[in-house]
Amino acid sequence: MSIPHLLRLIVFHFLSAVLLTSICTATVVHAQVQCWAPRQHEGAVTDKRWARHLKVMSAAEAVVKQSQEFLHPPVPVRMRATMATSRSDSMDSRLIIRAYPEQTSVGIGIWKGECGIIPQADRVAGSVGRVNIFFNHLSKDMFMGQDEIPKLTGTIDGYPEYNGWVVISKNERLPWIPQTLGDRLARVGAAREKALADWRNAEASRKVPDRDRIDRTAALLRTTDPAGADQYVENMRRLTADIQAAQAKDAAREAHLTKLLNEYRAYRAPFTAQQLAMPAVWVDTDGAARKAMEAQIDELQELSVDEQGRVGEIREQSRELEREASVSYNEAATLRLRTQAADLLQNADRIRKDHMERAALEGEALQAAYELTNLKPGPAEQALAYKLDPTFPNRSQSGKIQVIAVSVSAQSEGEILQRPEHAARKAWLDRVKLSIDYAALAALLD
Repeated sequence: MSIPHLLRLIVFHFLSAVLLTSICTATVVHAQVQCWAPRQHEGAVTDKRWARHLKVMSAAEAVVKQSQEFLHPPVPVRMRATMATSRSDSMDSRLIIRAYPEQTSVGIGIWKGECGIIPQADRVAGSVGRVNIFFNHLSKDMFMGQDEIPKLTGTIDGYPEYNGWVVISKNERLPWIPQTLGDRLARVGAAREKALADWRNAEASRKVPDRDRIDRTAALLRTTDPAGADQYVENMRRLTADIQAAQAKDAAREAHLTKLLNEYRAYRAPFTAQQLAMPAVWVDTDGAARKAMEAQIDELQELSVDEQGRVGEIREQSRELEREASVSYNEAATLRLRTQAADLLQNADRIRKDHMERAALEGEALQAAYELTNLKPGPAEQALAYKLDPTFPNRSQSGKIQVIAVSVSAQSEGEILQRPEHAARKAWLDRVKLSIDYAALAALLD
């Protein structure tokens, strides 16, 4: 065989090997993306008592897999479903399906093996999006966030969406009910009882220093530091005076808090059990009562005519003493006059301070009365706030799927909003939400 022919054979076999390697590599890469990693189980999913939930979660997973939008994100991904249940409560379950890119935005690798996901994927916020499907699993934060009024954020395929969660249930029953008048009044009462108890605890902790102990400490100090002993005694005198003055004001504060608690009890007492079980409504719908209350509080801030007169006289006396001090050639007399002038100004400030403290208590009383007396029983459509319905889902029927809540979200909503390059992912998630077959999920209800 000639050398040129041999070289041609070597080149042919080399190119064939390269082509075969490329084809195999492309096949492996294709197999590693847009694939489903093995399921994750959390809790006792495979326990017999969860058989119904496991069957429903598997069916819901199949529904999501039918969404072509979810299967075609803007970046190559691997997908994994997590099925979670409680270890102690057979009431609810959760199916979470996530899509993971090859690595996070900071370069942490997420993929593992042929079609696996690293265990830490969720701790490093690895997914680009997820579909959450909860069965009988409800919480206030899901629907109400920081408020107590469910926010209707849309309607999808005829199913209502609250705070981003699509709610699916038999006969369109919602999982919350109005808070009752009893609920709201109990909240007011608990807050006022706690305020009084906290105040009494704080009051008990403020004690006047023991006089005998002060004298003994001062005597010890005088053996080595007479000036320091005198300063110590003066400091303790001032501390004692401050505490005694505070204790006098404590009595007024405690009387105020006790009055607020008694007013709550007096307001609640006439309502019947039936009225207390009715939805709580807010009667100051136009804010007129609030404006009147705020106007009263503003008036309380102003000094009375008598107080203004006293403050004016005291300030004028202080200015007169300052004028005398400015023309005096006697250093001791000048110091005495200016000290008297400063004391008078402190007296004027004390009059204003005492007035503002009284006004603050009276203002709090007006605010408390407003917040209490505008609570009334009324119709459900005017309910002030809501709470989760303790009877739905029915805990005596824990094996049945009674309500399904669905959301589609990013791993980090803040990241989606703050990084413009992720706009395509947000648009994809919006399409995924619309592409889910909610009627097929509704068919899973019992």
